[in-house]
Amino acid sequence: MLFHLTRTKAEKAQRRLLKELEREAKAQCKDAAKEHKAQEALVKQQQKAVKKQQKAVKKQQKAIQRQQKEALKSHKKAVQVAKKAAKRRTRVAQKTAKEQHRRARFHSTVTAPAFAKSTSCFVCGKTFTRSLSRRRHHCRQCRESCCLHCMSPTRRPVPFYGLDKPQKVCVVCDTLVLNEERPREPVEALAALAAANRTTSRRPHSAPLPPTDTVTVAMPLTRRGHGRSKSKSSSLWTLPIRPLLKKKKSAEQLRNRTMDFNLQNDKHMVFSGRSIELQPQTMAPPMP
Repeated sequence: MLFHLTRTKAEKAQRRLLKELEREAKAQCKDAAKEHKAQEALVKQQQKAVKKQQKAVKKQQKAIQRQQKEALKSHKKAVQVAKKAAKRRTRVAQKTAKEQHRRARFHSTVTAPAFAKSTSCFVCGKTFTRSLSRRRHHCRQCRESCCLHCMSPTRRPVPFYGLDKPQKVCVVCDTLVLNEERPREPVEALAALAAANRTTSRRPHSAPLPPTDTVTVAMPLTRRGHGRSKSKSSSLWTLPIRPLLKKKKSAEQLRNRTMDFNLQNDKHMVFSGRSIELQPQTMAPPMP
């Protein structure tokens, strides 16, 4: 038989007190856990509110930046449109000014006559040939035919015929008519023309000066020399580069062809000599 120990009243009271203490401790733990959860929830709510505020601020900033970009784009477009309009107005004004100038020039200037097609130079009297220095050129002032030696290296506008751009003129018109640096007397102009790159020996008696509206010159008769002047005048024309390049290319081709032919001959001789040397030698039969 099992015997149960009987507890005293003091033990029972102590046990009851322990249970109450445990119950109170559990209740305190539950309350602390609830408070902790409540604090965590509050912190989370605060963080969410802060994030929402940050998002709202970012949205506002993006909206402001977008508005600024749109305003800048619209300003740039307006500036471009204004520039295009200004350019268009300037272009139209220039066109109208050119048209008015052209009409005024057409009504005020004289119609230019046709170029003279002579067989010899109007200045030096030499016959035109196919050489570069003796080809036919036309002066835009006197409308006569001149060679390259008698054309001025400086181009001049011809306002008498309404030619505002620089044109080809002969040395006589350049010296006597179109030279506006300083006014010259006819004698000084002839002296300057003779002292320039052209000499008076190139002008025969049969070739008069071209007609001019402002200056009339009477040239004194002088005896023509039998020979050229010993003074070496600088040439006013230069050879074009294309004929020289063609001649150089043809000479190089001829030289390369000759070198190739010589190399082929040497190669043939070398190979023919090797074939002779490499022939097998026949042995003589032994003597009986």
